[in-house]
Amino acid sequence: MRRLLFMGCLSYLLTGCTHVIFGAVLPELLNHYGRSYSDGGLLVFLEFGGFLLGVLTSPALSRRISRRSTIMTAFGLLFLAMIAIVMLPPWPVAVSLSFLAGIAFGLVESSISTFVLMAAKDKQASAFSKLEVFFGLGALIMPVVSSLLIANGLWKYGFMLLGVSALLTGVIWSKLSLGEHDALLAHKADRTKQEEKPPALTKSSLTFLILFMLVFFIYVGMENTIVNFLPSIFIDQLNTSSSVSSLAVTAYWIAMVAGRLFAGVLAEKMTYFRYLAVSFGGSLVTVILWLFSSQLWSSFAVVLLLGIFMSGMFAVALIYANQLLPGRTEQTTSTLIAAGGLGGSILPLGVGWGMDKFAVGLSIWFVLAGMCIVFGIVVYSRKWKVQGAKRHDTTEARQAV
Repeated sequence: MRRLLFMGCLSYLLTGCTHVIFGAVLPELLNHYGRSYSDGGLLVFLEFGGFLLGVLTSPALSRRISRRSTIMTAFGLLFLAMIAIVMLPPWPVAVSLSFLAGIAFGLVESSISTFVLMAAKDKQASAFSKLEVFFGLGALIMPVVSSLLIANGLWKYGFMLLGVSALLTGVIWSKLSLGEHDALLAHKADRTKQEEKPPALTKSSLTFLILFMLVFFIYVGMENTIVNFLPSIFIDQLNTSSSVSSLAVTAYWIAMVAGRLFAGVLAEKMTYFRYLAVSFGGSLVTVILWLFSSQLWSSFAVVLLLGIFMSGMFAVALIYANQLLPGRTEQTTSTLIAAGGLGGSILPLGVGWGMDKFAVGLSIWFVLAGMCIVFGIVVYSRKWKVQGAKRHDTTEARQAV
């Protein structure tokens, strides 16, 4: 399991870097092509579109060619996309390559997250939170690396660095032996065991899945809104400089990484439901405080608190949903991650339009409204947990008789 976690963390570190690379060098990229920020928005939107396609096709591809081959294919696609971008091809090609990189990113995240959840068994939260820690580290490290490259006029070589890293990671996955977990990667095991049809969704379980798709849709949309518009909020409401406002995003990611170090252990001790209720409830209170924050120090305190509370939401919510929908790990995981990817691409676009049309502060109100909705859904989901416990007790009673 240690070897699997190491490879999963390494892969997530790389996907974290991929997640932010276009944003980190966007001004230089647009300047080179003579494009506007609207074109940059299209680039990011298409990357998320590719991510969504990668997540949705991951289960079928894993069943057809095995998980190991799917992961290797994903890193191969990422290598090709990154190396081609280094050559600065014509703009339509560059946009297409961002879509290809998104597909690779989606395949990697969906395949590896499902694999780790299936292998970790009773330590799912702890294992998955480690993946999320390294994703956050990648999102923290890549902007720093990019800024150093930009300062030396070498900004395009950030893509080369990611491309070479993707190639090496793919090669390691192709050669690596994971002992007892090799069966989950093997083509033969996939065809004999994993192609069994998952349990059919009942009306109740379908309702739960739809509600949690909404949770992931809104959550990732909120996270991307915070990451993308936090500097604008600080500049507009606190009159800070660009350098100070950019530190707000760094503070948020540092808090996210720190929180993820303990999220898995806390969730397993508190139960997943209680952890999610506390996380979303605490975030809701923090955003309310944000509305009344007019000082720089208090705004940074809000950002840090928000990062801590939001740090484990994605991983724990994914595990919680899989617990209440047993036997559908691959399908549930890919569906919820896809819903998150869709929200992450669409909602920030809408928020950005609203900020231009009305006021920058609209973004905070969006996060507040989003937190209210997801907190309500999580509290309401207790109903399914109770129902599941009753069904389990009834089954045990029948077996006893």
